[in-house]
Amino acid sequence: MKLSDASLRQIEAAHPGRSTWLAANAGSGKTRVLTDRVARLLLDGVMPQNILCLTYTKAAASEMQNRLFKRLGRWTMLDDVTLLDELAALGVERDLGPDDIDRARTLFARAVEAPGGLKIQTIHSFCAAILRRFPLEARVNPQFVEIDERAQNLLLDEVVEAIADGQGQSSFDGIAEHFTGPDLQKFLHAILNLDHHFDSHPGADGIWKALGLPAGYDDASLAQECFLPDDFQHIEELKALLMTKDENSNDFKAGLRLQAIPGPELTTADLPTLESVFLNKTGKAPGLAKIGSFPTKATRAELPGMAQVEALMLRVEAGRQSRLSLKVARRSLALYDFAAEF
Repeated sequence: MKLSDASLRQIEAAHPGRSTWLAANAGSGKTRVLTDRVARLLLDGVMPQNILCLTYTKAAASEMQNRLFKRLGRWTMLDDVTLLDELAALGVERDLGPDDIDRARTLFARAVEAPGGLKIQTIHSFCAAILRRFPLEARVNPQFVEIDERAQNLLLDEVVEAIADGQGQSSFDGIAEHFTGPDLQKFLHAILNLDHHFDSHPGADGIWKALGLPAGYDDASLAQECFLPDDFQHIEELKALLMTKDENSNDFKAGLRLQAIPGPELTTADLPTLESVFLNKTGKAPGLAKIGSFPTKATRAELPGMAQVEALMLRVEAGRQSRLSLKVARRSLALYDFAAEF
């Protein structure tokens, strides 16, 4: 029988005396190689109870066990010539004879009757079995049961509800203010997976310091850095002038964005809008004020308070990093508060 290169590689990977790392595409024969490997171990006289196969999913464990038992059961019914051909196709390197035929035909019964059964199981069930054998060493209750995904999600929901229903300000309120993801369950699982990062709470001062902000820095501090009392009036004058321009012009489009600023004074909530109009998004100077390039030259000449607008542009530029750092600080504090209680 002439074997293809792929078949030869499968036979090589199934050799029970070699440590093999197998990587291949779906449907290319990985499960067959594994079942071939177990079959060759059994043919070599290894007791079924001494073989351990671990998979990631229950479906994979079931598939592998079904294939193996199907093959061993088939061997009990084959004639000698056909059975020898199948054993040879496994890559057995010794000369095959009557003893091999007899052993192959008894493997099905030996596998079925093996104490504890043939061990083809998931990593999770294997680890659970180890924990049950050594509960004192693992410091777990010997009567523990594994939680399934549905029960875990229900438990997560119950914990969140208990936190949200607490008296006064809830740590979940802070998360609800900042959370923008579509799936709260994924967020909760992420906290569980990263729980070691929340062993110690740095406190508000620690978070603010880590982000380069003075202790107690807040919206009022940011507004004081960015705005002067008459800035809103200058924005109103700029807005009115921009809205007189051609509707397809960049000046007019900037005026439309400035319409989102309600007044009667500028607040830190207006900073993202001001940044979108006053600062470069891309190019050679991203994040820097459009001094000399916004609005257009003709429009700048028409605006009496252009100097004051440019001064505001520079303050918005200088305050952008503080605004972003304050946003991250608040989100981090909310996360630490919630994670600690959760």
